[in-house]
Parts: sequence; structure tokens; C-alpha cells
Amino acid sequence: FGNFDMVNICDPDAAREVFKVEGKYPERLDIAPWRLHREDAGKELAVLLGNDKKWHKNRTVVSRPMLRPQSVAAYVLKIDDVATDMLQHIRSVRAGPDGTEVLDLENELFKWALESISAVLFNERMGLLQDNIPQDAQDFINGMHDAFDSLTRAMTPDARLHKLLNTKSWQKNKQAWDTVFKIGEKVMDRQLQRAEERQARGEADDGQLDFLWFISSREKLTKEEIYANAIELMGAAIDTTSTTLLWTLYQLCHRPDLQDKLYQEVTQVIGQDEVITYDHLKNLHLFKAVIKETLRLHPVAFAITRVIQQDTVLMGYKIPAKTVVMVSLYDMARDPRLYKNPEEYRPERWLRGAEDYVDTHPYAYLPFGFGTRSCIGRRVAETELQVLLAKICQQFVLKQRNPRVIPAMTKGILMPAEKMDICFIERQ
Repeated sequence: FGNFDMVNICDPDAAREVFKVEGKYPERLDIAPWRLHREDAGKELAVLLGNDKKWHKNRTVVSRPMLRPQSVAAYVLKIDDVATDMLQHIRSVRAGPDGTEVLDLENELFKWALESISAVLFNERMGLLQDNIPQDAQDFINGMHDAFDSLTRAMTPDARLHKLLNTKSWQKNKQAWDTVFKIGEKVMDRQLQRAEERQARGEADDGQLDFLWFISSREKLTKEEIYANAIELMGAAIDTTSTTLLWTLYQLCHRPDLQDKLYQEVTQVIGQDEVITYDHLKNLHLFKAVIKETLRLHPVAFAITRVIQQDTVLMGYKIPAKTVVMVSLYDMARDPRLYKNPEEYRPERWLRGAEDYVDTHPYAYLPFGFGTRSCIGRRVAETELQVLLAKICQQFVLKQRNPRVIPAMTKGILMPAEKMDICFIERQ
């Protein structure tokens, strides 16, 4: 037990030097409560928590169905289906004085993100957007909430101490992940069994649409490794995606002019009530800029960490090997040397040809991380965000009931410290 040294930087040139010495198998700051749970429960460490050659094997197998554009294109119809249901869900849960406010928007977006990623990874809807949520689905979402909610407390001052003393934070962390694995493995077993039955009957396989079947058919991962990869991908995909959309909706409340421009773009590219396809998404340039600007000002992963693998010099200081270095994305995003009026939410800065277009330093904007250790779910997350945001802007005008600046707080990720009070008003 004890402390460890960490170097914090917020300079893109220094960040470049850090990534030069990250080694063949980049190592991040240990998410100790989650890793200790896996070791305690006899579970595998996968793309999120693993390191070394074993991590590289997992990453190589999983990256193909998650990062290749043609794979993501095959998921768009599933994502669109969930987004369509989410619009109806928003309408059904609106309340407040005039019946337009989604009172617990954070939780509703969490449900949407979990429903979306389960459709992609498990090829199965969990039913989180129904009026009566199935018990397994409710237990799963409670487990994911508790896993994130207990994370910071279970890491401080040392996760091993929490485990040794069996503190409430450790118990909450353990029970949360036990529940998530129990239900997740049950769903995956069901889907893998169905895929095997299809193959036995000689039916055409929709493997390109089925993440689980794709990685299991490669025969490079054990069943336990498949379970661990799918569940770690879910764990990394839910809070991050839902919180990014939450910050985006909040910022759009303060830019009604931008909402109008988004409505014009989605109407021109997609029209009314049409299913959104991968080809549509290629032409939603302003929507992409909006999400990019949200991730600049409100990076859910507010820093990137690396354990450097050799002695190096950063900004004139000698840093020994095995030191943890934290690259602050949050601070670089607010540096006036890197961005004009950095505190302003201006998606237009990312549009080529726009007056304030910025061709920023390549190491200043890294919301999905860097290199082989970057976010493996990036393309899926961007697709989920673009599809639902396009549908929301098609059908609703967004307003904040009590317009104000919402501060951020950290709870594993960068998230709003207060309720947003966002109203969804039918667009006439």
C-alpha cells in the first residue's frame, strides 16, 4: 500500500513525447477496483483492463468488428431502431409544468446508451426503453450504475485496502460487477447458442451483423475472454456516450441558432421520418462538428494516462521509466494558444472553410485517446450519438427550463454536477 508518483502535463508537444515512449504494449493507469474484482472472481482481463501480449491479442480480435467502417455500417440499422424507440420514450416520460421536461434525463440517456450497445454487442434488445423493464435488464443497469458510482471511492486511497477491509465501497463494486457478469453471460450464452443452431441448420449467417458470433468464430479467444471483452466494452461505452449526449443537449439549449442549422441539415440530408443510414451520416457535417466540439469542451475521459516504458525528458524534466504521466485534455481544450475563444461552444470552428476553422495541434485534441490504446468503440459511439441527435433535432426544440451554467464534476468521468432541466418541445 502507499502512494505513487504521477506527472501531470497539459502541453501537446509534451504529450507527443509521452506517446513516443509508451512502448509496444501501452499501459494505462490501473483501474484497480475493477481489476481486483476480475482477479477475485476468476474473470479474464480484456481490452479495457488488460496489459501486455494478452491485451494485444484481445485488441487485435475485437478491433475488426468495432473499428472497420464496413462493420459499423452494418450496425447502423440496429442503432437507428433504438434511437426511434428513444424518441417515443422521451415523449412518454416528459413531465414538468408544461409536460415537456425529461426530469431524470441522465438516467434515460444511460438506458438508451445501454440499449444501443447491447443491440450491437449482444444482437439483442434488453427492453430498457419499455414501460415495464424486464427484471434482468433493471438489475443489469443498476449494476452498471453502481460500478461507476463506487469507482472513485473504491480507488481512494488504495483499492487493495478496500478489498482487505471489505469496505462498503468494495462490497458495492464487487456486487455490481458480479451482477453484470451473471446477466451478461446469460445473454451471451443465449446468443452464441442461437448462432450455433443456425450454423448447424446450414442457414445463412449474419455474422457481419453479430459481434459475438464474429469474435467467437475466429477461435482465437476462449469463452471467458469473449465474456470479458464484451462486458468491458459495455462498461466503457455507456456512461461515456450518454454523458457526451447530455452535454451536447445542454449546449444546444444555449444556441437556438445552431439548433435551426442542425434542423436544416438533417432535413436536407435525410428528410422527415426516414430511417437513417450510414450514407446519410457521411453528409451530416455540422452534426459531426457539434459532437467534436462537445468532446473538446466536455471530454468525458478528461485525461489520458500512460506508464512510460523508458527514461525520458518532458519539458526539461527527467522522468524515470515506469512513471505514470497524465495528459490533461480538459486543460488543453481551454488553452488560448491552441483555440480562439476556447471557452466558447462553437462547433463551426471544426468546419473546413468556416471563418474560424481551426487546424489544431494533432496532440491537443484526443478525446478517444491515442494509438493502439485508443477507444475501441469510437466509431460505434460516434454513430450512436449522430443518429439520436439527428432524430432529436428533427422533431424537438431544446430549451433549459432554468437557463444557467452547469458546472462539471469528476466521478470516474467528467459529468454534470447538477440536473440539466432540459425540455423537449415538439417542433412545429
